[in-house]
Amino acid sequence: MDRIYLSSCGIIPGCDITEKLHEIFNAHPSDTEFVFDKGDYYFSPKLSRDYRLSNTDVIPERKLGIWLRDMKNIKIDCSGSRFLFSGHMSAVTLDNCENVEIRNCIIDWPKPLAAEGIVTGSGDGYIDMFVSSDIFPHRYRDGWLEFDVGNGEWYPMSRYSHIQFDAVTRTVRRASGDRFSAKTIEDLGGDIYRFGCGYTDTSIGNIFVLRHNERMHAGIFTERCRSIVFEDITFHSCGGLGCLAQFCTDLTYRRVNFLPNTKAGRKVANGRDDGMHITCCSGRVTITECSFTGLMDDPINVHGCCVTAAEAVDSRTLRCRFRHPQAQGFFYWAKAGDEIAFIERRHMETLGTLRASGYSLETRDTFLISFESDIPSRYLEMIADPECMALDNLTNTAEFVCTDNRFGSCRARGILVSTPKPVLIARNIFASSGCAVLVAGDANYWFESGACHDVEIRDNVFTDACLSSMYQFCEGIISICPVVPEPKTDKPFHSNIRITGNRFDTPDTPVLYAFSCKGLNFTGNTITSSPCADKWHGGTALIKLDHCIDAELSGNLKVGLFNLNDIETADCENIRWNGKKRQ
Repeated sequence: MDRIYLSSCGIIPGCDITEKLHEIFNAHPSDTEFVFDKGDYYFSPKLSRDYRLSNTDVIPERKLGIWLRDMKNIKIDCSGSRFLFSGHMSAVTLDNCENVEIRNCIIDWPKPLAAEGIVTGSGDGYIDMFVSSDIFPHRYRDGWLEFDVGNGEWYPMSRYSHIQFDAVTRTVRRASGDRFSAKTIEDLGGDIYRFGCGYTDTSIGNIFVLRHNERMHAGIFTERCRSIVFEDITFHSCGGLGCLAQFCTDLTYRRVNFLPNTKAGRKVANGRDDGMHITCCSGRVTITECSFTGLMDDPINVHGCCVTAAEAVDSRTLRCRFRHPQAQGFFYWAKAGDEIAFIERRHMETLGTLRASGYSLETRDTFLISFESDIPSRYLEMIADPECMALDNLTNTAEFVCTDNRFGSCRARGILVSTPKPVLIARNIFASSGCAVLVAGDANYWFESGACHDVEIRDNVFTDACLSSMYQFCEGIISICPVVPEPKTDKPFHSNIRITGNRFDTPDTPVLYAFSCKGLNFTGNTITSSPCADKWHGGTALIKLDHCIDAELSGNLKVGLFNLNDIETADCENIRWNGKKRQ
């Protein structure tokens, strides 16, 4: 393997290296280690390409910073450098690369892509906040705030999903998630603004993360890649999803952190949306020793992408439709040989599978998929109703290993997982303001597919900061909560989920909600009663099972006094509670 010290090629600290670095990569596409001198390097949106990003706004093209395309056997040692970006763009893009390692850098925007307001006062129908123009450059225009993100780009503050953090603990204020939305803004002078709002439960010094701009770019975007390692990378800002990988095989994220740049005066804000989003990947995805704080959406989401069957073109070909507006137009949703599942959407029952023989994109919304054999007649009858049948690519599903991470207080949940391959979630610490772990899956709403068949959640610590606000699917600290419009107890969606050896500290908050699950095991866990808050969650039991079958719940230790029932069940069969069958 050749080694290139980039300073010898004119890549030196203090310069905009966007185009020059891309030229060097193109000239050395394989078997090369690139080494940066430690320093600050600048990037601007000078490169672009049409990429179709999962769970991201649809735009004609993406602006790119560091761009690796068709590269193989590559190492990039950033030597602890800071990579500083301007305007809306992806920091790093990998396209059709194999065996690549990128390590040891900080990714930031000097003009950050999320802002903060510090509470200075409140009253009936308003909250006053200090928004530093030095730390978060902005202007007051036409009765609203607009933020400068660099490259001459200004974006108005969003009108929703601004999250409040406690000044001392830097955790989301209890029961405040998604409740504050600004209706009016008045400039009081001296960078202090009066936000007219219906929600005014706050305290002096508390921090509101103020979202602005749109979800247009990922921090690190990886597509059609194999055997990729990201290590010792810290994000201090990001304008969309943090790390987005789609249609990739074998990914490792080790010590990839999402943390505020406190040296620059930021207290909480870093990422505008999710931390790591893994869509339609295969092989093994490993996320380990990472830390997440202050994100404005879920730190980790691992899932597929369901589509619906719109019509039968012939006996072996279907026209299908992408259903979510932020997940469409994929060039690589399927390829010849992939195993495609047919799912009846009302009961979310998998009816069977066929092998794909071809895939072609028609529009952003539709594509054609052909199969190696005839489509069964009963499927064709169901496809006559375009709302009846969904398809999922089972080949594009990954084994998931999530260990030794810290899930600090962020908006919404901690981990979302929807994959039929083995899942291990172990030795993590959770302080998620929503549920800590969501075992999800649906083909009706988000279309983030994936029935889980082998999930192990063990030896984790769930602090009393977990489930301190209510978001979607937050029925318990661990929520097994697929979207099944008409559930059948004898045909559950998820199966074989084992929750063992964990520690839950809870202020009368449900620790487990399980819906449409078979073979659930909740054993050997310790549940302690936390005095940190009064009961606020609507749940009435520590454990609730709904449309579940064959569950074992035993050997769990309770410490302290609780105002919740131990367990409640609805439409369940064969539930064993402490060694006895529950009637």
